[in-house]
Amino acid sequence: MTPAGRGVFFSCGEVSGDGYAAGVAAALRRRGVIEPFFGMGGPLAAGGGAEVVRDSRSLHLMGIADVLPAIPRLLRLKNDLVRLVLHRRPRAVLLIDSPDFHLPLAAGLRKSGWRGPIVYAVPPTVWAWRAGRVKNLRRDIDLCLPLFGFEHDYLLRSGVNSAWKGHPFVDDFPVPFPGETVPKLIALLPGSRRSEVFRLLPPLKECASLLEERGYRPVFSVAPGMPEDLRARLREELKGHETWEGQGRDLMASSAAVAGASGTAAVEAMMLGKFMAVLYKGGFLSWLVWKTLIHTPFISIPNLLAGEELFPEFLQEEATGRNAFSALTGFLEDERAAEHVRAGLLSARKAMGLPGAVDFWAERIEAFFPGNGDFREGREGE
Repeated sequence: MTPAGRGVFFSCGEVSGDGYAAGVAAALRRRGVIEPFFGMGGPLAAGGGAEVVRDSRSLHLMGIADVLPAIPRLLRLKNDLVRLVLHRRPRAVLLIDSPDFHLPLAAGLRKSGWRGPIVYAVPPTVWAWRAGRVKNLRRDIDLCLPLFGFEHDYLLRSGVNSAWKGHPFVDDFPVPFPGETVPKLIALLPGSRRSEVFRLLPPLKECASLLEERGYRPVFSVAPGMPEDLRARLREELKGHETWEGQGRDLMASSAAVAGASGTAAVEAMMLGKFMAVLYKGGFLSWLVWKTLIHTPFISIPNLLAGEELFPEFLQEEATGRNAFSALTGFLEDERAAEHVRAGLLSARKAMGLPGAVDFWAERIEAFFPGNGDFREGREGE
């Protein structure tokens, strides 16, 4: 058993990252680590036994246009977390996703004299855009724990220390997933970030009206990880529509098909074998940057894994309710097209790796514990 003491500092910013933090906390406990697991997280990490000292929901931003006005507050938060790490001297630092915040946090720790190990789970997607961030990973991060095998290969080729076993969803989504499909139920997912939700809500409400006219039963997901004020506003906006306030994956599991925000939900839909119409609407500046810098044929991970557009992607002005409706009914009412999609999703799922990813993460984090105090001595460039 590891004695109580310095522990592991963690920081996450997304709802999905909050879930990963909770999983790592539990995995460390299973390994006999009783030291504190503390840092910035949300309700899932807190429920998993983590000591949450800052609320991660303050980072629920979407794109450059949303981040810019928040920069002074984010700088203060970064500096507060640097001071916390230096004061409590954990055995390791674990950063999860949210690179616009966590890369500067890692750099700030190094500039402030922190020599202990920094592990980055769900590192930035340097394979898709902003490849220059590779130098930040090489300089400041001791180990990356990516979600996908192709990310791992890219990081290794770029000189970044990386380890990969599989995606945590392999454990979370058994085959077959429990529950039964409700034939006419369509899950509509506007996302969990404030700006994302209210950009996607109008087209999804239009899609819902068209589905109802066609005899389907659209149900909106109100993500449980949202701040309560956002949940309350969303409930108000969705009066007259059926809503679901449990886990979005449970709603998707019961649905015949899905439409909604790009991101984690698309991977969950793939793991469930569900068709999804993917929508993305960002601010003008975010979209301009995306168009200029992104170097992948698709924005949806299932499409990247499959090598084809299994999930139709509707971006910016094409993210309309009618387009989503046409994609959904095209799948639901054309059995040949549906069979092709299902076969492609099964193939893409196989690329998700082996079970036990979060336990693997915990194992790799704990491996840094011995000799943490002088860990960075003798590194090149130090």
